[in-house]
Amino acid sequence: MSVSQAKAFIKRMKSDIAFKKHVISLEKITAKIEFINSEGFICTEEDIRLAEIEAHSSVGEQSGGYWFPYSFYTRNHLWSEY
Repeated sequence: MSVSQAKAFIKRMKSDIAFKKHVISLEKITAKIEFINSEGFICTEEDIRLAEIEAHSSVGEQSGGYWFPYSFYTRNHLWSEY
């Protein structure tokens, strides 16, 4: 359970399209977390939310918006395609 692991997971979601599509294809949050953990990112949904909030606090306010809009925290971007 680590925010640093959550940050690494988010970075991979942004850079690895196949990985992101696989995460998105899983229907339940529990299945998504299990898969994320099986890929070596030992973190929880809460860790991911905290990582996003931390990133928003340090980067988002300076850029005028969320660094990873509609993400895990809002359940839109990471879990489904546009």
